[in-house]
Amino acid sequence: MTAQQTLFNITDDSLNTHRDTHAISGQEPLILTEIYQPEVHLTCWQRKQEAACLDYAQWLTERGRLLPVRLIAKPDELLKQLKQDLPDHPSRDAFLSDVILLADMFACLFGMEEVGLRLSLLKQAMCPRFHVDRIGARMVCTYTGEGTQWLADEWVDRSKLGHGSNGLPDHQSGLYPGHVAPLQASTGDVIIMKGDTWPEHEGRGVVHRSPECSEKTPRLFLSLDVM
Repeated sequence: MTAQQTLFNITDDSLNTHRDTHAISGQEPLILTEIYQPEVHLTCWQRKQEAACLDYAQWLTERGRLLPVRLIAKPDELLKQLKQDLPDHPSRDAFLSDVILLADMFACLFGMEEVGLRLSLLKQAMCPRFHVDRIGARMVCTYTGEGTQWLADEWVDRSKLGHGSNGLPDHQSGLYPGHVAPLQASTGDVIIMKGDTWPEHEGRGVVHRSPECSEKTPRLFLSLDVM
């Protein structure tokens, strides 16, 4: 049995999970494998980050000069490339180990040799409007700052996405009911979202957005894409 098959077939009744209509979260990394369930659109691994990893992430955020790092590579090749792009620091190895762990998990989960990685320090929302991704799936983790926001599928009127909003803000366009609050990942959580091109899920990608951020409240954000 391959590592990928092992992941897909693991079940563990001890997982601390909370099920929504289309989202599932838990405190063990195996929760991410639930993304293959037809009714699940989003999985969230609720976790506490290691102190050293947090230390570097915070230092990098306060340094304030990280240009977007964009790489397409095998997980075992990412480390060398990231060391060239990220400034040295006593806690850098802990941070890099976490990034490589997530890349390994993502590649294993989807049976990929290469992953598309983006690491950015954001001082304004990258995608402030609710939208869907025209990809199969994406993993995201916010190391510092506010986490990604999304809407429960049952509340969304997809005809109001993009030009369908008629120029109105999301909360006024009818995209979702006024009494509904967007859901949001916590800092450090790892989420996987199905996109619009997920097989047998076309046109039903998770509707999500970047939270507000600024010079005073930046976000250090990692995303990994199915290639």
